[in-house]
Amino acid sequence: MRSSSLAFAVAAISCFPIQIGHAAGSAPPPAALKTFLEREGYGGSPLQRRFGNHLFVNTVINGKRTALMVDTGCPFTLIDRGSAQKLGLGLKETKEAVVGVTGQAKRFALSNLATLAMGNCTFTNVPVQVADEAQINEFSRPHLDGLFGAHEMAKFGMVVDCTRQMMYVNPKGPSAAGSQKLAQFLAGRGFVRIPMHFDTGHHLQVDAQINGHPTRLIVDTGAFTTLLSAPAATQYGTSMSRRFSAGGEGIGTVSQLSVGDLTISNAEIMVANVAKMVGTGLLGEEYLSWNFGVVDVGGMNLYLRPPESAPTKKR
Repeated sequence: MRSSSLAFAVAAISCFPIQIGHAAGSAPPPAALKTFLEREGYGGSPLQRRFGNHLFVNTVINGKRTALMVDTGCPFTLIDRGSAQKLGLGLKETKEAVVGVTGQAKRFALSNLATLAMGNCTFTNVPVQVADEAQINEFSRPHLDGLFGAHEMAKFGMVVDCTRQMMYVNPKGPSAAGSQKLAQFLAGRGFVRIPMHFDTGHHLQVDAQINGHPTRLIVDTGAFTTLLSAPAATQYGTSMSRRFSAGGEGIGTVSQLSVGDLTISNAEIMVANVAKMVGTGLLGEEYLSWNFGVVDVGGMNLYLRPPESAPTKKR
């Protein structure tokens, strides 16, 4: 998760069409989300999960092989300064700063990617921020060159399937009709729909309850675990099982963590002192994946399905 301002340029995208082999009017209803989205014209990109529970996508930036973390908690697409140098990006330095989860601030520059390809789709003229993000590679491999953020996901109607590790792009951009079809498809497979919205910092948020207390959490595929701010953990009655510091940081358990109509009992979470912009905390990748999270950024909906309600057939 990151936060700052960014003046966005106009970007575009093209996807190679996916061929679906069936006669007109004879195709049975799709059983898999992948098949459904392909029939709706989406382009797909397989994701991988590296040590540390980070989803990433292999990309080609300006003709060079790269990889980006898929980070719904980052408002924008961000390239590491070291990778920017390798890619030969021109930088326009600013006096503004990128702010991380714990409040650390780093000056950023503006740049532009001529092309960014993933799967069968290619983005052109992609505005990015450039900052020192070397810490994302301190403990894990393969090397990541930055973060693919929420702005491009929203602009191009993207859908992230956290469990099946796929990301889909709508070449036509966000589509209300397409999102409605997706909602109907997932409702028939036991998913709960949770509306999302952008906060003032352009972070994706959902309504939640922690031990019965109403609040909001940022949907963050870039967070390896769900996290609560130390003050919120105390206020909402988190039971701490392990403390890392006198400031309240550590590992705790929430008796009931509810997101929309889905409730997770005895949810283990991280507790930390975080930047003010984080608010209550982050809904991280572990609970997104364990509950078959599908993040429809174009339609501004999060879909979750508890594991015990999973159908016998794969979606």
